[in-house]
Amino acid sequence: MRRLFTFLLVFWSAILYCSAQRIDPTRLLVPPDRAGQKFISYPAASNPLADFKWRLYTHEAFVSHFIGHSSLVIVPDKIQGVPVTRIGHGVFFRCNELSNVILPDTVIEIGASAFNRCYQLKSITIPKGVLIIRESTFFRCYKLKEIIIPDRVHSIKEYAFSRCKSLNDIVIPKKVNSIERHAFSNCENLKNVVFLGDAPNEVSDVFKGSTPTIYRSKDSTGWKATWSGRPVKLISEKPKI
Repeated sequence: MRRLFTFLLVFWSAILYCSAQRIDPTRLLVPPDRAGQKFISYPAASNPLADFKWRLYTHEAFVSHFIGHSSLVIVPDKIQGVPVTRIGHGVFFRCNELSNVILPDTVIEIGASAFNRCYQLKSITIPKGVLIIRESTFFRCYKLKEIIIPDRVHSIKEYAFSRCKSLNDIVIPKKVNSIERHAFSNCENLKNVVFLGDAPNEVSDVFKGSTPTIYRSKDSTGWKATWSGRPVKLISEKPKI
């Protein structure tokens, strides 16, 4: 009798342990969108402590690796009470399942190639505190249709958005004074690039393999008839959609 009791205790303990390790199959509902008031559901993200590897310092936390498999990833704003400020180099490299990412406003730096070859990535908001879009950050994110570059960004590094085939329009904030070679190369559907500030230092091949028209504000300075091989017009000339 005692053996039977011990067996049952061990058996049910194992069942409970395995259940605790499974990813919650429930769905996470996102609030209704403004246009159609439709709800969109994604697979629930698993426990951040299980999804990520971290480096903890006195005043900040650093995301060093992503080891999860969810299509929706929510990076927490704190880990063990310490604010998450940095996403490391190549953290989400070739995460083929990844389609939506939510980053906290505490993040001030996204490492080079952080989302490189995330072929299914459709939606991400770059936190307001980010100053630089680093090398190959969104390289070959084929399904990324739109992205908002924060107002404080001053530099876009080489290949940052290269081969983002679904990008159609993009707005470059006022403070951007440096865009490096191939930053938007081979973006086949990129049609309109709106610059809100003065002309950045001109380099070649920023738009190699892409054919956008550049639009600038009336009061901006330093612009010529073309920039990095692409025609420049006033924003007032941009076709209405």
